[in-house]
Amino acid sequence: MHLEHLDDIVFQHLIDLPNCDCVFCSTLEKSTGRTRLFLIFNEHRRIYVRNAIKDTWDEVREEREYDFVRRGFNQAIEERNIPCFSL
Repeated sequence: MHLEHLDDIVFQHLIDLPNCDCVFCSTLEKSTGRTRLFLIFNEHRRIYVRNAIKDTWDEVREEREYDFVRRGFNQAIEERNIPCFSL
């Protein structure tokens, strides 16, 4: 995953998973048109992205990409303009 700008990623759906203290996020990467799936953990401040090729969840370790995803997530929460579900 290589995000160039904060607006490269658009959050489309959020599913709050309170028992896991995380949020499952479906996003669209504007530059490629790809859907990206994230698990964003609150307590440990970790973010994982789904790697469909390897069938794994990989931690977002690159600081710039982490910041883009976290800020986009925070903005989506504040604006409340996308579907949000809770399990």
